[in-house]
Amino acid sequence: MKSAGKLIFAVLAMLGALQCLAAEIALSSETDFTEMTLELRRADNLNPDSMELSVTLSPDAQRRLALVTRQEMHNYLQLSINGIAVSNAMIHSVIEGPSLVIIVPRKIARDLLPTLLEPSTP
Repeated sequence: MKSAGKLIFAVLAMLGALQCLAAEIALSSETDFTEMTLELRRADNLNPDSMELSVTLSPDAQRRLALVTRQEMHNYLQLSINGIAVSNAMIHSVIEGPSLVIIVPRKIARDLLPTLLEPSTP
């Protein structure tokens, strides 16, 4: 393998390793969301390949998210909802408020939406 090819392979391997090192937070729509709204389409949407999920977090979910984002500042955060990986983004600030807007790619939303519609147990 030529040295340029080895370098590209090494960089790709390192990028893959970085994703493995991401902090994780798993949220459940049943227990962690007190309210949720899914916006399917908007005329001024700059990214038509995504949807916007707006949620209000329960107090416990707020505490967990604030703790993870405080401890893992400037690292990646892997967010999953109902067991489905939704996003992987760099943490730039502590997320403390109850409101959270999550941009969900349509490909992922196809799997996520049925889990959001499941009735909650009393």
